[in-house]
Amino acid sequence: MERGQKMRNYCTGFLCAMTILAGVGGCSTVQENRLTVQGGDPVVYRCGNGERIEARYYALSDNSLDFVKVRIPDGKEYTVPRVLSASGVRYTDDMELVWWTKGDSAFAEMRDANGDWQTSYDNCMASPGK
Repeated sequence: MERGQKMRNYCTGFLCAMTILAGVGGCSTVQENRLTVQGGDPVVYRCGNGERIEARYYALSDNSLDFVKVRIPDGKEYTVPRVLSASGVRYTDDMELVWWTKGDSAFAEMRDANGDWQTSYDNCMASPGK
């Protein structure tokens, strides 16, 4: 067998072995590192105008992402990730909704017809029970 053919056979065998090992290792890694979602209990907020907003807070099991599902009074629901804030906890998609919380209080900003942020729901307080 010529030297070039031996080298091709060696490389083919090596690549096959690495593919098999990567596949086996990859399967066990995926099972060991499977992410789960934690949280989701509803928190009901009563706002200054008497309207009700429901928020459900979630986190990935590896703490790489926190997010909230916010249902506003008209029934529309938004899912937005937690983002950096100087004070309190801020969630936004930077397109439609900003949800700010600090302790038991919260408020929501939404874009108006011109695309400017407006406070839509303010003086919202977490209320005990549903």
